[in-house]
Amino acid sequence: MAVYAVSDLHGQYKMFQKLLQKVNFSEGDQLYMLGDAIDRGHDGIKILHQVMDAPNMHFLLGNHEFMMLNAVAPDGTASAAFGKLQGKDADLWVSYNGGNKTYYKYKLMKKPERIKLLEWLESCPLSTKIELNGQTFVLTHSFFKLDKFDVPYREFDYQTAWDIVWQSPFRWDIYMDNSEYSKYEPWLFIIGHVPTCHADEKDGWRPLSSYREDNIIDIDGGCARHDNDDKYFKGGIILRLDDMKEFAISFDELEKL
Repeated sequence: MAVYAVSDLHGQYKMFQKLLQKVNFSEGDQLYMLGDAIDRGHDGIKILHQVMDAPNMHFLLGNHEFMMLNAVAPDGTASAAFGKLQGKDADLWVSYNGGNKTYYKYKLMKKPERIKLLEWLESCPLSTKIELNGQTFVLTHSFFKLDKFDVPYREFDYQTAWDIVWQSPFRWDIYMDNSEYSKYEPWLFIIGHVPTCHADEKDGWRPLSSYREDNIIDIDGGCARHDNDDKYFKGGIILRLDDMKEFAISFDELEKL
């Protein structure tokens, strides 16, 4: 049995399937998805359904699922018009963060299916702490609260959840200092949220791989956006926690599979 982590697939269902194939993922393995399965790409709902239905896959909410839950109607009703969404994050979600693509697929679902999906998302935690081969891992989309590991989203207040899914040591605009992570060494924090090609703030593109500072490892490969110029440097990353071996597929490679 092996334990894997993946993050920020942003609707790239084919990428998800090819990553699972690359690691020969089986029923005996475990997968933790660190949020942002949805938005920007077209098949985020499809990814959520696969994780929801798999007994060996675990989902942690990211800022995009957080926006969705604070945009759509809690009772599962869905209007054909984006402008009729009443949630406090509705405009932020559909107009600025690619939620329109997710909502298009969401509204095509039958109402009982939408309710089931929302209830499942609300049951998911934002972060978890696991022990593996003597190493403590904190798995989260971006930040964390020590007293909130494995707490279902439905038990969070808005601001606490926002702090966890938005703040990052790799974002200058919503910054959280590395020291808030490093003081818990030797814990390793596995996060996403910021593409690794941007995390180190160096000029030029870096090879598609994880990025590490102190005890923080970022595995967001940059599925949110890509074009012909950067398709060699962006894609999906899946990390095997047992031995810290990572497996990556760029969008250039995906086109040839």
